[in-house]
Amino acid sequence: MEEHRQDLRGEVAFEVHYRSAQEFLSAYSANISGGGIFIRTHEPLPLNHTVRMRFTLPGLNHQFDCHGIVVWANPSPTMSFLPAGMGIKFMDLAGEARKLIEEFVSKNTGPGVPHRT
Repeated sequence: MEEHRQDLRGEVAFEVHYRSAQEFLSAYSANISGGGIFIRTHEPLPLNHTVRMRFTLPGLNHQFDCHGIVVWANPSPTMSFLPAGMGIKFMDLAGEARKLIEEFVSKNTGPGVPHRT
């Protein structure tokens, strides 16, 4: 599988509230970068589905509020070695908010090979 990730990502779990056109949902993240987020769920939304997300990163006093689009989904880990969930690309994350996420990831990424999203 070809790697398309560009941004450093951090493996961190925190609650994410998201809304599609039909419903309000809540789940936990698996990782985040300045470009997007992976949300663990056994019922991922369809590809190209737009969502509005709200979340706060651990240790930060800032609520992130942005829109994203589902760019990757895996409904069942039994069909793959990858976890169940969906990858969402941020669509309108403000520059300052993106910078906060990138700084958070940089501070919370351990030594070794960097993870990219």
